[in-house]
Amino acid sequence: MASRSLGLMSALLLALASTPATAGKSARRVPNMPRGWSWPPNPAMVEAGKRCREVLAEREVEFDGGKGKKVNAPVVVPSMELGGVRLEPTWRKGPFVMDCHLALSLLEVAPKLRALDVAALRFSTIHDYRHVKRNGRKTNILSRHAIGLAMDVFEVRLDDGRVLKVKSAYADEDVLHEVEAVFGSSDRFRTPLTPGNDPKGHDDHFHLEARMPLPR
Repeated sequence: MASRSLGLMSALLLALASTPATAGKSARRVPNMPRGWSWPPNPAMVEAGKRCREVLAEREVEFDGGKGKKVNAPVVVPSMELGGVRLEPTWRKGPFVMDCHLALSLLEVAPKLRALDVAALRFSTIHDYRHVKRNGRKTNILSRHAIGLAMDVFEVRLDDGRVLKVKSAYADEDVLHEVEAVFGSSDRFRTPLTPGNDPKGHDDHFHLEARMPLPR
């Protein structure tokens, strides 16, 4: 009987240790960064950034160096065009710094976007040193915009001149769902946040995040 009571007490203590409150505290300590990311950049990040720039150059993308707080491999693409797809700001002025991996990832998916007659992705933000907001409140979690890997696309311009606004056209325009699928199916990007999977936080834009492939 004593042994059984001791077993029940152990199980109870284990359950208490795994309560949502404790789990929440543990989750909050996990940074919202790519696996293997650190600051200052570790040797793997430096090597990945170097290789990324080499690939961009091999693909004949003209780019300059850039500066961005906590951006591992900052680049500026003066033409703001990758693989025939223009990157057009909706209101901000350049130059627009991004991590090389975002530029390379956009270059990789550009042929599929062009097949949908996408001429331009119209964005509001790429690099912006800020924290993630949840339920309208800023958290202590660093956004991937801060490290130059994310872009918020509010509009898509097609070859025929039409500009599809995510907020008003997502429900009716199949091409926006097809654009979403291009990014969702690419191993270069994390799952995009859109009106389809996050209607409260992303009802008016596509939040796109490129991956930074690093050794585990």
